[in-house]
Amino acid sequence: MKLAFSTLGCPEWELAEIVAAARRFGFDGVELRALGGSLDLLGRAEFHRADFEDLQICCVDTSCVFHSTDANERADQVRLAVAHAELAARLGAPLIRVFPDKIQPGAQREQTRDWIAACLRETALRTPDHVNVGLETHGDFARAECAAEIVTLANHPKVKLIWDVANSVAAGDTIEHAARVVQPHLAHVHLRDAKPVAGSEHWLPVLAGTGRVSFAQAVDALKELNYDGFVSFEWEKYWHPEIEEPEVALPDFIKAIRAADKRE
Repeated sequence: MKLAFSTLGCPEWELAEIVAAARRFGFDGVELRALGGSLDLLGRAEFHRADFEDLQICCVDTSCVFHSTDANERADQVRLAVAHAELAARLGAPLIRVFPDKIQPGAQREQTRDWIAACLRETALRTPDHVNVGLETHGDFARAECAAEIVTLANHPKVKLIWDVANSVAAGDTIEHAARVVQPHLAHVHLRDAKPVAGSEHWLPVLAGTGRVSFAQAVDALKELNYDGFVSFEWEKYWHPEIEEPEVALPDFIKAIRAADKRE
């Protein structure tokens, strides 16, 4: 399987550092999220596909959410997603990431689900050729079945799923079950180990083998699916500055995923 890392894990690095680290540690690709301390990829007009040399840019991540009760806000989020898709096309990336996210006060789950599905379809209709829209298992729709239902309702071939393994496990999925559910729509995988934190709905990223997300089970499940896309290490350093530095976490991931892949 192809391995990438999200630049969320090295949020202060500039392009040269990102490319050098990918080569040094043996990654095949890069997932764009943060650059030089900022999440504003659209404001970084100075970077081009050539900056990444022969590394694949496997996904361009957005912060777009489609859960608002306000139709104008949802339309703004669609426009922002399309702008990221246009950036992805310029950089040769096949996918953008968007969130379903949270059921807002006063809204119902089914109503929110339908809004998200409609926005996904609208985004897909407006994205450049060869750029898909990936809905991450996240927030109130982190369970694989919840996210897959939305993608099915969107009913467009360019609407895909990004399976964030830790998010779905934290929401109550087993890895084996989630893999089977996401299979028909799966375009990309986020993988990190993580553990619960008292008083928080969000699990804390931890080095491989020290949390509750089994790399061995994830690799086995992906092999069962004959998955040949990217497995991207999403080390959430931008949100958790206290966790290990990328110089520690990136080689730790490579070592752990390769060990899991080589088991008899």
